[in-house]
Amino acid sequence: MSETFFIRPATRDDALPIAKVQVSLWRATYRGIVPDALIDRMTVSDREKGWGKILDTYAASGRGAVFVAEQSGAVVGFLSCGDQRDADLAKAFPGEFSALYVSASRQGIGSALMAASAQGLLSMGHEAAALWVLTENAPARAFYEALGGTQVAERIDTRPEGGLSEVAYGWSALSALAARA
Repeated sequence: MSETFFIRPATRDDALPIAKVQVSLWRATYRGIVPDALIDRMTVSDREKGWGKILDTYAASGRGAVFVAEQSGAVVGFLSCGDQRDADLAKAFPGEFSALYVSASRQGIGSALMAASAQGLLSMGHEAAALWVLTENAPARAFYEALGGTQVAERIDTRPEGGLSEVAYGWSALSALAARA
C-alpha cells in the first residue's frame, strides 16, 4: 500500500528539496539519453540557486507557479508552470508545463501535480498548455499521452555529434486536465 501524499504550492524554502529531487532524477533517468558531462556537472547547489530565482520571480510576477508533492514530510516531486516560452507554441498553447519530476512512481503523484498545475495555469488565464519532453523518454511520453496530451510539435537535433530531440505535447482544454484533481 502506498503512503498518502499531498500537493501544495512551493515556497522559497522548497528550493533545496526541489533541487535534490531534480538532480537525483536526472542522474537516474537521463543517463544514456543526455550526454554524461551534462548530468555530471549538474549540482544540487547550482539547482537550488536556480530554483530560488525561479520561485522568487514567480512570486513577484504572478506569472508562474511551482507545486510540490510531499510524502512522509519530504518533497518527492514537483512541477513548474507558467507562460509559454516557445514562440512557435505560444499562440495555440499560451501556458507551459516546464518541469515535472517525481521520485515515487505509480502512486498518482504525477497526475495530481499535472492537475494542480493545470488549475494554476487556468487561474493565470491560460486555457491551453504544452510541454517539451525528450523523444527518447518513452515512460514520460506514455504518461503525457495517458493524461490526454497530444503530440503537437517536434524538434529534431541533426548535429553530427548527436543531440537531444524533443516532442511537444499539448492540452487544448486545460479544464479537463484540471478536473482530475
